[in-house]
Amino acid sequence: MNKYLFESDYSADSLRWIRKREELKIINHPFSKKNLEDVPELDALQEEIINANDSALSYFFAMEYPYKTYKMQKVILDNKDAKYAFLFAQNIRNCDIKALQRLVMESKKTKYICKFGCFVKNADRKPLENIVIKSRNVKYAHMWLKHVKESNVDKFKDIIISSGKPRYLFELAKHLTQPEDICIIEDLIIQSKSFTYMRLLAEKIKSSNIEKLEQAVLDSDNVNEIKKFAKYVRRSKMKKFFLVL
Repeated sequence: MNKYLFESDYSADSLRWIRKREELKIINHPFSKKNLEDVPELDALQEEIINANDSALSYFFAMEYPYKTYKMQKVILDNKDAKYAFLFAQNIRNCDIKALQRLVMESKKTKYICKFGCFVKNADRKPLENIVIKSRNVKYAHMWLKHVKESNVDKFKDIIISSGKPRYLFELAKHLTQPEDICIIEDLIIQSKSFTYMRLLAEKIKSSNIEKLEQAVLDSDNVNEIKKFAKYVRRSKMKKFFLVL
């Protein structure tokens, strides 16, 4: 099954490609370059895509048939299509990553700028990171921290802390070393009343204050959450209590 069929960004285009491919009856053709050169339908389909100036079908063609992919890349570059420039750079061998990155950066679309930096091998990440930081978009700050090992954590810290969102705070905690920073995150997650992330902090972050998090759960008087905390947090003092229930 086409992996883009259920992605909101690409599902409609993916269905168009499936229909086009079925129409031409070239679905199961071998992927060797020698064999592909002997398939006249491919040249005809490329010409149709070029004439239609269709970025989506250009990408799906190149993804499925490694045949004259430079022609398909040109369609995407000429259209300045950031959405498909990202996918092309991520998945198509021997593409021009520099040209595709330049297009994505010039688009000023933070979503694809961030994805390019996170998921494109050999991307020049520094200028992409700077754009994500300047956007102050917590969703993409979180994505960058999660997927880019060499990310500048200090520059993302304020963006994520100011959001107060437990999911993003927990991801940030994985990258921090200073006790005072962990303390701030603990307090914010306790304030959010997210039992899931109180438990995950205690379970996964070695430098977390187990007693503080445990007390917050106890103060809730939520028996189910108290049991979960005791069960999953190895250092919890409530384990004995849990075992006798």
